[in-house]
Amino acid sequence: MIKGNQPELRQAIVDWIGLPTARPQDVVCCTKGHGRLERRLLWIWACGELSAYLAERFGWQGVQWCGWIERTRWRKGKEETSLDVWIAGAAFLWHLTAAQALAHLRRHWTIENGVFHVRDVTFDEDRLTGRKIGLGLSGVRNVAINLLRQLGYPFIPDDQRAVAANPALAFALLGIQD
Repeated sequence: MIKGNQPELRQAIVDWIGLPTARPQDVVCCTKGHGRLERRLLWIWACGELSAYLAERFGWQGVQWCGWIERTRWRKGKEETSLDVWIAGAAFLWHLTAAQALAHLRRHWTIENGVFHVRDVTFDEDRLTGRKIGLGLSGVRNVAINLLRQLGYPFIPDDQRAVAANPALAFALLGIQD
């Protein structure tokens, strides 16, 4: 998914593929869960010559596929729609179908929400970078997240509260016995 912090990259892809309204979507998927109904429409294009341009101009090596994904969510009577550009690359040595691309994009968000959102929100990593020691702190946070997940709570803040209420849990997670 091309985020808002890369407007030139997004515009280059939009210029190449055009707007999604120019042709029918390649796949439609509807799901229901977490108190909402969601519909995803996906358009896919082979990058061809765009791949060399993205590698040279933006350092994105091996981009083979790109497209649009439109997500519409209905929750508690409210409708939210987002339209995003996406790219995929070197990991796909086969012809990527639209259904496969949609499945990979959904898995991407599982990682994004399960790891990076936790690091950004729960551990406030974006604000507390530590500059020169940021990489080391990031590693420590990853270890902490993985250890806390062993407690089995659905959310990391729940794990943190459990450890705060019973510090012996922290020692047990680290393999330290009393």
